[in-house]
Amino acid sequence: MDANQNALSLRMPAEHGAWGVTFAPLACAAIIANRWNVPLLLCALCALSLFLLRGSLDRQWQQSKELAWGTPAHLSLAAVGVITGGLLIFFYRRYELCGIALASLALFWVQQELVRSGLRREKRSLAAELVGVVLLSLTAPAAWIAARGSLFAGSSGVTGLAVWLLNLFFFLGGVLYVKYRVRGLLAHREFTTVRERIAFAWPVFLYHLALLAFLTSWALFGLHRASIIAAFVPGTLRAMGLLVSLGRRFAIPRLGWSEILHSALFLALLVFTMGLAA
Repeated sequence: MDANQNALSLRMPAEHGAWGVTFAPLACAAIIANRWNVPLLLCALCALSLFLLRGSLDRQWQQSKELAWGTPAHLSLAAVGVITGGLLIFFYRRYELCGIALASLALFWVQQELVRSGLRREKRSLAAELVGVVLLSLTAPAAWIAARGSLFAGSSGVTGLAVWLLNLFFFLGGVLYVKYRVRGLLAHREFTTVRERIAFAWPVFLYHLALLAFLTSWALFGLHRASIIAAFVPGTLRAMGLLVSLGRRFAIPRLGWSEILHSALFLALLVFTMGLAA
C-alpha cells in the first residue's frame, strides 16, 4: 500500500463525544426496553458499522478532501450496515426502522449542507452540531424498535419515543456546553465578571434552565416520574460551571473524554430513575 492509499485507509472517529451521543442512547434504550434478542444485537452492529464508516469518511475529507469509499475497510463496514439493516427490516419485520433510516439520511444531508455553508473558523457550525446530535441519537428509537418491535411498545408510559426525547434533551445541552466552552477559549479574552460570561454564553444557561422547567412541568402533569429530573442535574451543574470557567485554558481532548463520562453518568441515572419496561 503506497502513502496515498494509507492516507485514505480507515480512520477512527476523532470526536470522543460523538461516541457517547451515539451509544449512550442505544444502551439506554436497550436496558430500559429489557428485551435482549437477536434484532437488538443486529441493531447494535448496524449502528457501530455506520458510525465508524461515517467517522472515517469525515476525517478523510477533512485531511485530504478525498473520499475513499472503495477501500476494503469501508466496503466491509457498508456491507455490515446494509446486511444487518436488511435483516432487521425484511426478516424480523421491524418496518418502523425504514422511517428511522429515511430520517437519518435526511438529517445527514442537512448537516453536510450546514457544514459547507458554516463559519470557516469553526469545524462545524452550532446548527450543524445540533443536527448531528439529532442524527446520532436516533440510535435510541432504533434500538427500542429492534428490541420491542415498535417504537410505542412498553408499559407505564415508558416508550422508545420518551427514551429518545430524554436522551436528545440531554445531548443537545451537552453540545451547547462544549461549543461555548471552546468558543470562550477561541475568543482570546478574559471574562472578568459573571455578567460578561452570561452575555457570551447565554444560550447555554437559557437552555438548561428552560429544560429543567419543562421537565418539572412534565412531572407535575404526570407525564413522567419527578425523579427523572435527577438525571439532568449533573449536566446542568456542568453548564452552570461556565459562570466560573468560561475563557480558561483547557485540553480539548480531555473535554471529549469528560463528555463521555457525563454520558455514562446520565445513562446510569436515567436507567435508575425510569426503571425497566415490563
